[in-house]
Amino acid sequence: MEYRCNVCGETSLMDGKPGNCPFCGAPEKYVKELDNYDRLMADEVGEVSRKNIKQAIQLEIDNAKFYACAARKTNDENEASVFKRLGKVEAEHAEALAELIDIEEEEIPTFEECYSKATENYKMANKRESKAIEEYRQFAKEAEEPEIEEFFQALAEIEQTHLELSDRKI
Repeated sequence: MEYRCNVCGETSLMDGKPGNCPFCGAPEKYVKELDNYDRLMADEVGEVSRKNIKQAIQLEIDNAKFYACAARKTNDENEASVFKRLGKVEAEHAEALAELIDIEEEEIPTFEECYSKATENYKMANKRESKAIEEYRQFAKEAEEPEIEEFFQALAEIEQTHLELSDRKI
C-alpha cells in the first residue's frame, strides 16, 4: 500500500505506513492511504489564507536558509547533519505552501547569520521555531478553509518537534 502526506503531498513507497512523513516530518495522522488522499485546489483558497500562506513561505525560506548556514558552519559533523536535515524539511514546507496557492517556489539564497558552535545555532533555532509555531497557530485560527486550518496545525506540530529538539540541545 502506498501513502501520501497531506502536508507536503509526497508519496511514501516504504513497506507499511511511515510513523512520520519522511519528507516533511508530518505526524502519522497526516499520512493517508493514497486512495484517501485529497488536496484543496489553489482556486479554493481565500484571500486571508493566501496572504498567510505567502507569509509562511517566507518564514520557511528564512528558516531553511538559517539551517543551511548552520549546517555549513557548525564545527560538529553530527550536529551539522541535523541542521542539514532541518533545512531540507523547512524547504519542503516552503514548497508545499507554494503548491497550495500554485505559485513558483522561490530559490533559497545563501544566509550567513549563524554560528560555528552548535549550541548557539540551537538557541537561534529555538527562537525561529517558537515564532513559526506562534504564527502557524494564528494562521490556523484565521483560516476559512478546514484544509488550510489543518495544514497550519500540522506545520505547528512539526515545528514543535523542531523546538523540542533545540530545547534538548541547548
